[in-house]
Amino acid sequence: MTGGSWIFVLDKDGRKAYRRKIRIGRQNPQYYEVLEGLEPGEQVIVSGYEGYKNNEILVLEQ
Repeated sequence: MTGGSWIFVLDKDGRKAYRRKIRIGRQNPQYYEVLEGLEPGEQVIVSGYEGYKNNEILVLEQ
């Protein structure tokens, strides 16, 4: 996570991820409550963001 200010959200086909602002509520080491910025069912990238924190769009490869 990024301190609760943004996250990468996958597009519907899973080929790209877009940086999006979010607002975090309660949290513990395993879970985060997202108060704003995500819709139910949207998928996000949960791995570390150190290598691409300055990007707005990620192109994902398999």
